[in-house]
Amino acid sequence: MRRVSTFLMFLMIGSVLAPALAWAQVPVVSEPTSTARVTGATTGSGRGLGVGAVALFAPGATGTGGAVPNILATWGAPSGKFHLDGLFGLTSSGTTSFDLGARGWYHIHAAPGADLSVGGGFALLSYKAGSRKYDFELELGAQIRAFIVSNVALLGSVGMAIYMPDSGSTTVAMGGSIVGSLGVAYFFQ
Repeated sequence: MRRVSTFLMFLMIGSVLAPALAWAQVPVVSEPTSTARVTGATTGSGRGLGVGAVALFAPGATGTGGAVPNILATWGAPSGKFHLDGLFGLTSSGTTSFDLGARGWYHIHAAPGADLSVGGGFALLSYKAGSRKYDFELELGAQIRAFIVSNVALLGSVGMAIYMPDSGSTTVAMGGSIVGSLGVAYFFQ
């Protein structure tokens, strides 16, 4: 009886190990690598036309140190190499103030779910301080867009701005500050 149980035990172990030993004899073929190539600014997805909202943080320009809300209109080139933003802000607290600006961003690196861009833009800021004033701002910086789904992006930018206030005279005054923005955009793909 002892021989039969030993034989059955070896038979069971052999039946378990045999497929594994046979599989070990099959030559290993490497898995094909992904055909998706994601390199700097070559995703080919410009995302098209989009709208959203952006809060601008420009303590030197606004003088308030707070966030200035703006409506965002954005368009991405079909090649995926750059995108353009248009900004419009309107506030009213006793007097009406508005911001009107444009920014252009070149994608230095892009992936399916995000891109990193450098660029800049300008803005015209209008407010009433006694008489109507028109300030001008020139901005250079970087922006990150993180796509939480294929057509919705969270935006963040940081940079430097040169601020030229309207002094009401022919003298040009200039100042600089660190600026930033946070926002969200929806793309109509």
